[in-house]
Amino acid sequence: MTHVPFLATDPLRVLLVMLWAVLLPGLLLGVQDGEEELENPSAKAVWKVVQVRGEEKVEYEVTIYQIPAPGGNRWVWRAIASDGSYPGGFPIGSMLILGSGKPRPELFDPLSPGVMEMLLSVHEAGNQGVGLGWADGTSVGLRRQIPVERTETTDAEGRVTQVGVLAGGTTQIRGGSRALKLSEFKETLLLGTGGSLKQAEWTATLLRGSEESVTTEKRVLRVERLEAGLIEEEESKQVQEGYEFLAPVVRVLRKGMSLAAVEIAETMFEKGRNDHKRGPLGEVVEEVASLLKSSKKIASRPLDPDVRARKMFGKPAPDFTLEDLEGKSVSLSDYRGKTVMVAFWGYS
Repeated sequence: MTHVPFLATDPLRVLLVMLWAVLLPGLLLGVQDGEEELENPSAKAVWKVVQVRGEEKVEYEVTIYQIPAPGGNRWVWRAIASDGSYPGGFPIGSMLILGSGKPRPELFDPLSPGVMEMLLSVHEAGNQGVGLGWADGTSVGLRRQIPVERTETTDAEGRVTQVGVLAGGTTQIRGGSRALKLSEFKETLLLGTGGSLKQAEWTATLLRGSEESVTTEKRVLRVERLEAGLIEEEESKQVQEGYEFLAPVVRVLRKGMSLAAVEIAETMFEKGRNDHKRGPLGEVVEEVASLLKSSKKIASRPLDPDVRARKMFGKPAPDFTLEDLEGKSVSLSDYRGKTVMVAFWGYS
């Protein structure tokens, strides 16, 4: 749903906005709520994100560049958590938005799906009407549509708030010994005067297990658009070239890559490093350089743990920090010079 009252007397600009909405459902960027020209599809947006899964809470910012790509547009993103880590698993990722509006995840870590879930949720937000309908469960980690009753209000400035609440009561997600039910779901979307998404919150309550031993888990995804704007053609070109340079190298950073593969990626990276380190993705270039170095060190280790152990004989043990039974941080280096027995055990 897109509101364009300020364009109603200009058919050409109405057509541009309609085309933009087809290419980008949900209007990720919402440049000044549509007040700027849309001749250049390249843009940049920054989102603040909070994700809660039970006791786990992650806060991060996502910077997204939208640049032209074959068949549609590409979202090149980087996410940085409050502790400096990459909640997406990699220092850079991407998602292709096809001309039909269908998103296709490209460069991302399947073991760290949080950022991709956020992107897909933002992409799908705001294209539903009032009454009975469906909401995408991706925002709360459910790969299915959720039945909702949706209402909509518009304030004096033309901003729209859409609220979708779980319809039909508790919904069965799966049965059996690992039964999972959805007892609560709410989607709240705040759209600007041009129909662009400004804020959103998805909340859900999941019930796990049988009726005799059920556990409850709360899930929340909250996003807020901090800034958005079109970018110049030159910057768009630099992002595109930087992405094409970094993408094959970042793929090598996946766990389990051989030393030969890492060395090939390192050689390729060093050839073009200076060409991109001052561009829009310059920080990513430096981060990838550091990750390549650590990946090469890991890949250089023998695969056989007994061989690795023999190489450690007579050398100081690597330092590490863990929590003790009382929750206090303890480092192996705290006991330097003392006789220490370290016991490792596992449980399930």
